[in-house]
Amino acid sequence: MAAVTGPNSRPGWFAVPAPVRELFKLFPLTTLPADPLPERAPERTRPRPRLYVFARTEEDARSGRPSFNPQCLKWQTFLRIAGVEVDVVPSTNHASPSGALPFLLPPTITQSSSTTTESKAAPALIPTRPLTGSKIERYAKDHSSHDIPADSSSPSRLEAYEALLSQSLRPAWLHTLYLDPLNIPLLKTLYLPPSPILQLPSLHVLRNAATAEILKTTRSAIISPDQLLSDATDALRSLSALLSDDEWFFGRPEPGLFDAEVFAYTYLILDPQFGWAGDHHSLAKCLVKFGNLVEHRTRLYERCWPESRGEK
Repeated sequence: MAAVTGPNSRPGWFAVPAPVRELFKLFPLTTLPADPLPERAPERTRPRPRLYVFARTEEDARSGRPSFNPQCLKWQTFLRIAGVEVDVVPSTNHASPSGALPFLLPPTITQSSSTTTESKAAPALIPTRPLTGSKIERYAKDHSSHDIPADSSSPSRLEAYEALLSQSLRPAWLHTLYLDPLNIPLLKTLYLPPSPILQLPSLHVLRNAATAEILKTTRSAIISPDQLLSDATDALRSLSALLSDDEWFFGRPEPGLFDAEVFAYTYLILDPQFGWAGDHHSLAKCLVKFGNLVEHRTRLYERCWPESRGEK
């Protein structure tokens, strides 16, 4: 049914009153240009991959300082070994798609339209999926600025030496950082929220998780600090024997992923700026006994962080 119009018709509910119409004739509506995005708004494109890690401050992340977390530092180091430039972003496990850090976001892929009509529009952005674990390794090798030699060691031999890190050195690391009462102030600065109300329950959660992980790894009923330290020392002794007089593990001409994995622990154990309680904590005392591991640490740091050459 057609709407009824005419001089005698009543105005509808949505009719604009005459005074308002006259007002808009004097001051017509205009469309203002869009405001620029705030500085902290997410970018629409990523020209470089982003590595999300644990970092003390945003400035540490922007400057590319080594992460304080061994797992994050392992992949941060390997990407530098491969010559893949990334933007390091401070993050937390809650922001990770897998529930753990680190993860890598490749650069945004753009796809131009093929039709003449659509070619005037901005290129379409194809979202990229976050990469973790072995997918970061594959990405680093595929985008490396140089050839990374293949690992000549057998998988079983490599697994045996990786077990030294995961089964022997890591439990001692977890105990030293998470369960040693002397390092509670350090733990608070690294992982706990600034709110005093939230710190205590968060501290209990972290320490309980570390305890469960140590017991699961060592398959023991109780935690023995002395045994953990003894196992860590044996692991370092075996790694020292494996490295021998070579520059890199397994006699490789260039460092590889295993070098990065060992470095992730040795660098942090001896880092004077880490904040360990006391100048010579137990793990550091064990590590300094093996000079070639200390030299390997220094050599890889100077190679991957040349901007900080001279720091130890």
